[in-house]
Amino acid sequence: MKPLRKGVRLPDFKYRSLSGTQIHLPRPARFLTFFLKQSAVAPAIPCVHEGEAVFVGSKIAEASEWNSVPLHSSVSGKVTNIMEDRIVIESDEVDKLDPSIQARVEIPSEPDQLATLIHEAGVVDLGGKGHAIHVHLTEARAKKVETLILDGCESEPFLTADHVLMLNHPVEILKGAEILRIASGAERVVIAVEQNKLEALELLNSKNYNLKFERIKTAVLPVRYPQGSERALAESILGRPLKKGETALEAGILVESVASAFAVYEAVYLKKPLYERVMTVSGSSILEPKNLWARMGTQAADLIRACKGFMREPERVIFGGPMTGRSIAHLDEPVTKEVPGILAFSSELEMFGKEETCIRCGFCIDICPVSLVPEAIVKAIRQGQPDLAQTYEIDSCTECGLCAYICPSYIPMVDIIRKGKEVFKSEDSEREPVYAFSSRD
Repeated sequence: MKPLRKGVRLPDFKYRSLSGTQIHLPRPARFLTFFLKQSAVAPAIPCVHEGEAVFVGSKIAEASEWNSVPLHSSVSGKVTNIMEDRIVIESDEVDKLDPSIQARVEIPSEPDQLATLIHEAGVVDLGGKGHAIHVHLTEARAKKVETLILDGCESEPFLTADHVLMLNHPVEILKGAEILRIASGAERVVIAVEQNKLEALELLNSKNYNLKFERIKTAVLPVRYPQGSERALAESILGRPLKKGETALEAGILVESVASAFAVYEAVYLKKPLYERVMTVSGSSILEPKNLWARMGTQAADLIRACKGFMREPERVIFGGPMTGRSIAHLDEPVTKEVPGILAFSSELEMFGKEETCIRCGFCIDICPVSLVPEAIVKAIRQGQPDLAQTYEIDSCTECGLCAYICPSYIPMVDIIRKGKEVFKSEDSEREPVYAFSSRD
């Protein structure tokens, strides 16, 4: 094992939501909105009609493609509106479970069967961009991966959802890890945890002593961002840097998160679809930061209200962490499967200032964990030169956010690169200069 070569020790604000390790369950909101396109997967197709009654866990949209996943209701109630891109459900606040959700009598042992169950439950990568897990498992078997790494690092500041999940549900995570190992064809599992989560590590080790999953081990890594990224974890566990252009899968490693392992456990053992997840609500503007069982489709305002609301007016509200998350314009935006947290920052603690001209200091180059030249990529995007951006390997960018964090000119590099990727990959793009990307919001 080899520590992360580059990266930085970020200020620690995790204590705000770790005053207790309890995961709170708020009351369901009156109306919930489910986007048919969730993160990186293809849009789902509605399979309900307006006025139809649904239960908690009822399927409301079918997968449209192989790499898509179905959607399930997170409340019981009635479908009130079906639009082109979303389904709206009114909760009856009864929370009646779908009859199909019950403990499975016999657990399958065939990889294909397990992947099918995971697909039917709508499970996606809860630690990344929301890609469908069954796609990862199929690719892993095709590549004949040897090692499955479960990311328990959670190196983003403020976020503690994975931490409290490991503290409260270590047995379920271990069982989910074993299912993922079998379904991916991996020989071993390594659960990677940073040094600031040693109590979670001890719990996992002690529970595994009784479960006796001999192919599951744990590893302690330094507290350093972006330790939890796929490439950093692969290099740390392999003990060598990945070659240029080499992916973790090509190196024989599949990386998933502990949250995904927990969701897989519930899907296989309990027949429970992915309709809720643990989510951190924190930041300098939140009165009582907490970790919540957040139901998919719940508006940000409702989850913030469950934490006693704002104690000061926020300058910015983010879905995700401060390094890789995205700003939202309205508090009525609903959460989707890939959102690990909601952060609200006041103006006095806003981390970014007004953008200025690049002074070519080279800090972004020095800190980049994949040795790119972020300043040159940003320049190519703003000039509308996709070929030049490809020359500087824009697709190798992991969007960790360190370049924007370190930039003394407050250039929103990660936002520009992220949006630039979207523009350059669009078939209908006219390749115009992306001057609008100077705005962070």
